[in-house]
Amino acid sequence: MRLDDQVAIVTGGGRGIGRAVALALAKEGAHVVVCARTITDIEAVAAEIRHLDRKALVITADVTRAHDVATLVERTKAEFGRIDILVNNAGGVPSELYNPDGSFAGAWNVWEIPEAIWDRIVASNLKCVFLCIKAVMPQMISQQHGEIINIVSQAGRVPYPLEGSYPAAKHAVMALTETAGLQSASYGVRVNGVSPGLIDTPGQRRLMRTLMPEDQLPPMEPAESVAAAVMYLLCDAPKSMTGQSLDLFKTVGGA
Repeated sequence: MRLDDQVAIVTGGGRGIGRAVALALAKEGAHVVVCARTITDIEAVAAEIRHLDRKALVITADVTRAHDVATLVERTKAEFGRIDILVNNAGGVPSELYNPDGSFAGAWNVWEIPEAIWDRIVASNLKCVFLCIKAVMPQMISQQHGEIINIVSQAGRVPYPLEGSYPAAKHAVMALTETAGLQSASYGVRVNGVSPGLIDTPGQRRLMRTLMPEDQLPPMEPAESVAAAVMYLLCDAPKSMTGQSLDLFKTVGGA
């Protein structure tokens, strides 16, 4: 197994892409810290990891909060003594952008976005990545080894007419990935990203159903395809590859 006994943190690890990544890591031998806000989801993923004969640590956290992120890192270090891999997967469209009836409320022009919604989207998709990198990087530098993978989005690169704050945040994550990758390379730490298009996850389907009937949903790729890209970056990509973001499944509007 190519990641035998390495320790990985996966944020947003309870469902969709995060679950697929966590299981792919375990199948390659890693012990996985599964982090999200919903305890039942991450406990279920942890059970699957243990069934693969790998260790799993369940930690509930809101990674938009520095205190929660610090606790996540300290508990991981206390349990395993090291952090080899961080997958920043938490993000997406928060519940604040849905009306009580389940319809999507966020189809605003840029100049119409409420400030509170802008702040929430940026926190959920950009600030959380910054906080996790900030908290994990000192440990990785001390080890002279580490891998950080940011799950980004095609929406950060492709025109996205539906809503303005989400693509702005994802574009910023791409820039953050490039900068952090360059700055940490001399310490033996790589930072890369994966930018998928439409991925078949519960969150994606929830959003798409507010825009069109179920039978008109566009083709979507499975979450396991994103996990495969993560594994490529960790195991097969050139060791000099850092600060890059792999584009997957180009689709108009991104994901």
